[in-house]
Amino acid sequence: MCKNSEIERNDEQPLLERLEAYGRTDVYPFHMPGHKRRLGPKEMGHLYEMDITEIDGFDNLHEPEGILKDAQLFAAELYHSEETAFIVNGSTAGLLAAIAGICRDGGEILAARNCHKAVYHAIELHHLKPYYIYPPINTKYGINEGIYPQDVEKMWITHQNIQAIVITSPTYDGVVSDIEAICEIAHRHHVPVIVDEAHGAHFCFSDYFPKSAVACGADVVIQSTHKTLPAMTQTALIHLNGDLIDRERIRRMLTIYQTSSPSYILMGSIDGCLHMLSENGKMLYKAYTERLQKLRNAIHEQCRWIKLPEYEELDAACSKDYDKSKIVLSVRNTGMTGRQFHEILLHDYHLQMEMVSAEYVLAMTAVGDSEEGYERLLHALVETDAKINAMLAQNEAKKDALDEEEKLHDWAKLPVVSQKMTIYDAEQRKKILCRLDDAAGKIAADYIYLYPPGIPIVTPGEMITGAVIGTIHWWLSDGLHVSGVYEERDVRIIC
Repeated sequence: MCKNSEIERNDEQPLLERLEAYGRTDVYPFHMPGHKRRLGPKEMGHLYEMDITEIDGFDNLHEPEGILKDAQLFAAELYHSEETAFIVNGSTAGLLAAIAGICRDGGEILAARNCHKAVYHAIELHHLKPYYIYPPINTKYGINEGIYPQDVEKMWITHQNIQAIVITSPTYDGVVSDIEAICEIAHRHHVPVIVDEAHGAHFCFSDYFPKSAVACGADVVIQSTHKTLPAMTQTALIHLNGDLIDRERIRRMLTIYQTSSPSYILMGSIDGCLHMLSENGKMLYKAYTERLQKLRNAIHEQCRWIKLPEYEELDAACSKDYDKSKIVLSVRNTGMTGRQFHEILLHDYHLQMEMVSAEYVLAMTAVGDSEEGYERLLHALVETDAKINAMLAQNEAKKDALDEEEKLHDWAKLPVVSQKMTIYDAEQRKKILCRLDDAAGKIAADYIYLYPPGIPIVTPGEMITGAVIGTIHWWLSDGLHVSGVYEERDVRIIC
């Protein structure tokens, strides 16, 4: 018998360590996957060695009893959650499972209008009747603020059969709603709160960042570990707390909305990431937040035209806090569009931004960033700012931009639209193409949105208004890609 034929079973061993050790054994895999831990692109050889299925000693994500149960308990302890589960299909699967596990088919749900498209897909799949709360716009930067708690309270006057509330906090741009106040209101009416905290998995690792929704009393919190932590793409966590939710039903929905063949590489990535941060997070986040604050200070000090929002510029009545890891770089009133700014940063400085909007770009930072990366970004911003200053000094672009300011404020808002039929019913109807300019008063057959962040300006079953058409035209003229708009500026409508 070969020395390395025995698999060491150590109950205290993290998943990633056990996967790595197993990859070094001589156990022959008469099981899937088909690469057999040996045949694949040479660049990915090490990953292939650890890519296994549910074999002896490695548990089952959908019925965890061993190492995966321990890994999820470790995650729950780290996040101070009553229960935590791994997700390998992204936060999308967590949102789908949470909504399906709480709301009964045909029920009512209250959602912030700036929710991710996965929320709308859950509404569609389960025939739900949605009611929306529209976040106000910050007119200085053109970003969504948080949700007013009083708007949540008002909804109960006319909608007393709501089964769940869904809030996105933080937003893509880093704005955090007052989740504690919203939870207090919802729990008074015995309604659970689901928080899409996909962009906030890092909150609990430093006081520099806002308070996590887990600590604010939310019943279900979904976090994308891959977005802001050193974990692989698709990985996420779902936290379950309190007694207002049926946890067993949510667990069942997770088995429906997740693959039956979860990747051990992805699960190992989650577990390895969390163990690393448990051991070294204090040191890593101290260095990261110091670098980050230094960068933010330098942008404020050295850039005249490129602006960076801070919490003090938000509406404290609806925006409880702000995630400073998000570098929102606004070029409003400079004569430059967000798309032009994005192209300069990419092509002239080889800096790829996370998102481009009409008037700003978003640079996401994380604990994995380097000092060199921040230096390159600052250098690019200072040079571009100087070019903007020279341009404005030589022509009337500044005056033209200021004249456009009020119009830009209007188009930054999400237009309020009326729902004529449920999303599910709309998807069952016959659809035809229609010129965008002729679509006013027609019922939308598609989701129409910018991605990222994937927030629909109109959903199937809603009426297309002049404000919707104007916003879409503005997006398109600014060079932004609009999903749901076809060639020749056509949209699909319900016959």
